[in-house]
Amino acid sequence: MAENAYESVVRRAYQDFESGDLDLLGVVMGQDVVWHEPGRSSLAGDYKGPEAVLGFLGQLRARSDGTFKIEVLDVLSEPERAVVLQRETATRNGKALDVVVAVDFEIHHGKITEVTVYQADTYQFDEFWEDG
Repeated sequence: MAENAYESVVRRAYQDFESGDLDLLGVVMGQDVVWHEPGRSSLAGDYKGPEAVLGFLGQLRARSDGTFKIEVLDVLSEPERAVVLQRETATRNGKALDVVVAVDFEIHHGKITEVTVYQADTYQFDEFWEDG
């Protein structure tokens, strides 16, 4: 797989998320995909398998009444890995989210196999998703 092909896989995943077609997004995920979401909020944890990952991503949209948006700032790629620097924004229960995040994707045989999220401010992210 050419180096820019790894970036293409990740960019396609972001396009599928933006379109709201989470089933299509599942096509770029390996069957053993694992998503690591940091923090202590009810959304934090490890999501294993496409169904669990898609469920998590769906919660970002559902719990923000569809306001959760991602702006890709940059994509750095090399064989079997891509790192996305992104800005996440949303509104929820009178609160606003505006954070910069690094997301590390491992890609094998054209499929995303592992995702690790690095929040610039995990406490802010956690607080946004908590009720109360």
